Amino acid sequence: MKKDSRLADFLFEAGLLKTTGRTGWETVRAPRESVAEHSFRTAMVGWVLAKMAGLSPSEEASLIKACLFHDLHEARIGDLHRLAKLYGKLDEKKCEADQREGLAPAMADDLMRSLNLLPPRLKQFAYEADKIECAITAKEYLDAGYRTKKWIEHTRPMLKSKEAKALLAAIEKTDSISWFIDNPKWDSGK
Repeated sequence: MKKDSRLADFLFEAGLLKTTGRTGWETVRAPRESVAEHSFRTAMVGWVLAKMAGLSPSEEASLIKACLFHDLHEARIGDLHRLAKLYGKLDEKKCEADQREGLAPAMADDLMRSLNLLPPRLKQFAYEADKIECAITAKEYLDAGYRTKKWIEHTRPMLKSKEAKALLAAIEKTDSISWFIDNPKWDSGK
């Protein structure tokens, strides 16, 4: 297989995340969310945490990349919600290794390092970004009337950094649509 077609295959596979649903929200009959949507905002949360923590540009880039790729394996194995995980364990590490197979060595190595060789502080921030993104979605759904408060409550003890704790506190006390509805530009006619 030519390297160019392997890169195309890799990108087509990553595109499956746009149609791979996040199954946890289905349990409370909340609107569908794709893994790609989750991964995008997780990367945004990672960027916010990086800025809050004053990370260096290279640390920030590493964190954002880890957040972006953290659920790439779900293109092959799907997303299992908390209850489903009680009944089976999929080999995410093997899946990730298989996804890297055939990529140029530098790309495969960079992808592996992004997922597996982060320094502990960045690994914690990536984990927290993932959990905070779920809490943000839960808050949006809660504000829309869905029973998702427990997602937010379960997130709190998972957070260790002061930055993540502060960000979650801000999310909890903010109405998720007030940035739009209560925007003073509504009244200005602009």
